[in-house]
Amino acid sequence: MSETTLSNEREIIKGRKVSGKRVIFAASFGNALEFFDFGIYNFFVIYISVLFFPPSSDPNLALLLAFATFGVSFIMRPLGGVLIGAYADRCGRKSAMVLTISLMSLGTAMIGFAPTYASAGYWGTITLVAARLIQGVAAGGEVGASMSLLVESAPPNRRGFYSSWTLATQGIASVVGGLTALGLSAALPAISGDPEAMADWGWRIPFFIGVALAPIGCWLRLSLENDRPPAEKQRQTPAPHLRRHARAIGLGVMLTIGATVATYISMYYLGTYAVKYLGMAQSYGYAAMLLAGVVTFGGSLLVGHWCDRYGRLPLILWARIAILLLALPVFWLLSAVPHPAVLLSAVALMVGLTTLGSVPTLLMISELFPQRIRALGFALVYSLGVAIFGGFAQYIASQSIALSGSLLAPAGYLMLATVISLLALPLLRETGGDKLR
Repeated sequence: MSETTLSNEREIIKGRKVSGKRVIFAASFGNALEFFDFGIYNFFVIYISVLFFPPSSDPNLALLLAFATFGVSFIMRPLGGVLIGAYADRCGRKSAMVLTISLMSLGTAMIGFAPTYASAGYWGTITLVAARLIQGVAAGGEVGASMSLLVESAPPNRRGFYSSWTLATQGIASVVGGLTALGLSAALPAISGDPEAMADWGWRIPFFIGVALAPIGCWLRLSLENDRPPAEKQRQTPAPHLRRHARAIGLGVMLTIGATVATYISMYYLGTYAVKYLGMAQSYGYAAMLLAGVVTFGGSLLVGHWCDRYGRLPLILWARIAILLLALPVFWLLSAVPHPAVLLSAVALMVGLTTLGSVPTLLMISELFPQRIRALGFALVYSLGVAIFGGFAQYIASQSIALSGSLLAPAGYLMLATVISLLALPLLRETGGDKLR
């Protein structure tokens, strides 16, 4: 082989490494920013529940309404998944990801500037709900476009690691959100001299931060190479292809149900549960969400490597079995011994198991579809699973406690979702050694 040929090959390999790093960074920054915008609602849900809903003699009603508003956004995810997913397959991942970050920022700005119920009555509530609906559309389209870009940019033996950044960035968003919430709750009352500053107006600051960072995310994504498909592929309609993959869609939704319920219960709900029902300080709730983000970030990248080495199905199977067996004992121990150390241990354990199962789940779903409908197929599957079970997980968990009077009731919902996910596994085959279609 000539020196010229060797030199050319080195340049190609070097270019792929640079391109891969650029793709990961652009997708990850934008994805983290969007999940920060989408998720900070959870950090301040107790404040939002008081400010945007009418007063009630039932102290749980406002919190349930706030969780329901959070869940309403997930109803829009399938719509965003279909519209923006089809747009990503037809016009390219890059264009779709710029669109999603713009929509998410619009919804975030609306929440930041929304008038409260005390100042504007139900107009404040309507503004909050409308903002969450817009964010739901954006989130539904983001996950399909960014996941497809990462998987398609990866070398065949690195798809697990590349795709793991999708979940890892959710961890980053949770860490940044947790640090922001902890920092503001500690510093703002001291700086302002008003102990109610956080509840009155300080909770709006993170939403403004998210809006301010949006132009950076757009710029990073605009810097990616153009990936617009050929004109003949842009004219193809996706409906016939989706019908041919109906089985994959159904099984993918079942897998997603287990992953998304575990995510929202372990990452977000446990902290709120400890504050609302076990009487722990709000700072411990923030610390729990912060720890969840750290475990998700580090665990996702590790599990991504395991996906490349051991495959997808074994990791999903063992993670789901462990969650099924441990859900009830974890909630029992936490309710019996409501101590911060128990809370943080429970969060670390459950989030670790959730990450172990979720990274290969997301990767496997993306591998079930060919490139021409991958963004649409993935977004549709993920959004349906989230809309049916995950988005309302916190609302259902809180409502189950109200109806049953048992602090263990949320464990039953988590176990049900896990069983549904397990039922799909015998009908799937390992995709680790497959070439992307």
